[in-house]
Amino acid sequence: MDLIANLISNPLTLKLVVLATLSLSYAFSLIVSILNLKHRRPGVDSSLSDFVDEAKYTKLLTYNKEKSQLALWEGLVSFGALFLFLLVDGPGRLDRALAVVFANPRLRALAFFGTLSLASGLLNLPFSLYNDFSLEARYGFNTKTIGIYVSDTIKGLILGTILGEGLLYLLLLCIDTFGAQIWLIFGLIMFLVILLISTFYTTLILPLFNKLSPLEAGELKTRIEQLARETSFPLSGVYVMNASKRSKKSNAFFSGLGGFKKIVLFDTLIKNHPVDEITAILAHEIGHYKGHHIRYNSILSALSIFIPLAIFAFVVNARSLSLALGAADLQVHINIFAFFLLYEPLSLLMNIGANKISRRFEYEADAYAVRATNPDSMGRALKRLFADNLSDLYPHPLHVFVNYSHPPLLARLKAIEAVQGGMVRS
Repeated sequence: MDLIANLISNPLTLKLVVLATLSLSYAFSLIVSILNLKHRRPGVDSSLSDFVDEAKYTKLLTYNKEKSQLALWEGLVSFGALFLFLLVDGPGRLDRALAVVFANPRLRALAFFGTLSLASGLLNLPFSLYNDFSLEARYGFNTKTIGIYVSDTIKGLILGTILGEGLLYLLLLCIDTFGAQIWLIFGLIMFLVILLISTFYTTLILPLFNKLSPLEAGELKTRIEQLARETSFPLSGVYVMNASKRSKKSNAFFSGLGGFKKIVLFDTLIKNHPVDEITAILAHEIGHYKGHHIRYNSILSALSIFIPLAIFAFVVNARSLSLALGAADLQVHINIFAFFLLYEPLSLLMNIGANKISRRFEYEADAYAVRATNPDSMGRALKRLFADNLSDLYPHPLHVFVNYSHPPLLARLKAIEAVQGGMVRS
């Protein structure tokens, strides 16, 4: 134990631990990505013949390959920049430079993370521009203009600064005020913020980027309201989002808690899908509500907040951790930064567990939709969404295990067939 304590208190050892943790985490994600990129893709499954011909399947394969390659390059650049930043004691150097301007420790901490966030955004900017205006445009998805892109970026930056820097300031305040009890106090604050965002997302945040309009009267609205009555779903409104202003991809979701539940349909979904398929997609979302998945996800969200904060409470005032990243003395904000890096392996394990649970929830919601609507509608809706969005048909199993919150299409279709078979037999 004394040996471990001495190693942990040694700044050089801790620096090597941070660099090793960062490198191993990146190496694992890189291996998973390369396995998925090199994974053999057989011909298009016969069950999709009505939606995907050979020409479209070839397009799908090249699209997913280019997306994966772009992600690999972006990940490599981000990893290389961060590794070099740590290697040359960048956190300590940055902190000393900011100390010349910001004498107040909390303001310096805000400037520290603000600078890192801005640097990360600038580093990823070329990849984001290439993704939207080259890759997505070449495959017929991107519809946003440069003006919209700039506007979205500025709004996202302002919103992220308000939320991120505001929460950081509260964390620093809690550390100074509550000491080792920060895991409980700040955890409750974070959980409350997440609940508020979930409740008012479509009312306060989404309209900053997209226009929401009430769904016009007609067959679709009548069928949705009928489905809500039949399933006892407390619906407070159905809205159409002008998603086509930015992309041709389709989706739908419901948002809000309590009496604030709203269904949001992409206008591209309404354009591309018949009424019975849209109804099945919404029945799937209602299936999440009926299966209490939102409640379970709230518990998982709470665990993802309190567990890291409880661990962080033990290292928040570790002077050796600050020294390991180049600081001259204890700097709490540098310890926060170091903790995020050291926590990455445990974060990965928690995400894998959360994704496994999420995939199970998706199967359950699919089954609910099949039983609540026309049994064939959910399968056709998934096939059309897959084809229109050029989703990957044969992802590597390890890639699915690590990164997929939804099961692959063919697995979902097989599960739907099993549910349909059970309905026929009964």
